Amino acid sequence: SSGINAEYGVDATNQEAACRIFSTPDFVGDLCKALSARVRGAVAQTSFDQFHKHSVELIQESVFGKDTKTQEIHDRLVFPSNNLIVTGIDIQSVEPVDQRTRDSLQKSVQLAIEITTKSQEATASQEAERPDQEARGRPERQNLTAEAEAENARPPHPRPPLPHPRD
Repeated sequence: SSGINAEYGVDATNQEAACRIFSTPDFVGDLCKALSARVRGAVAQTSFDQFHKHSVELIQESVFGKDTKTQEIHDRLVFPSNNLIVTGIDIQSVEPVDQRTRDSLQKSVQLAIEITTKSQEATASQEAERPDQEARGRPERQNLTAEAEAENARPPHPRPPLPHPRD
């Protein structure tokens, strides 16, 4: 859910421009449709993870647009048909309207939490077992090192004589 701050930009000296505020019979409905279309379009191009982390910025950028040079989000959205100016949007919560989408999202979030938890548990378990494994491997490594040293300390094996070509 969200709250919208809007006002009419009325030029009192321009009768025709002032009359435009009455030119849209369902200005609230039109405003909601326009904003929801902008938000849906932006969300459709965004990964779940990006949306989950940056939903407020994404929604504000989709509503107000972004300056291509400065990359700053504009501070207003003007509807020239009726001089309506949206000056702010307060995002209180972000929830899908469709129940199937909501259920799917909930399952996805639960699965991500489970995967993260299992990964952290596995890492902790491996870290806890490491000193034990190192302690068990130390004698074996010492034995291998001693065998290698003993092998290197032995005199080389004499080679058997080569057969004489006349034999």
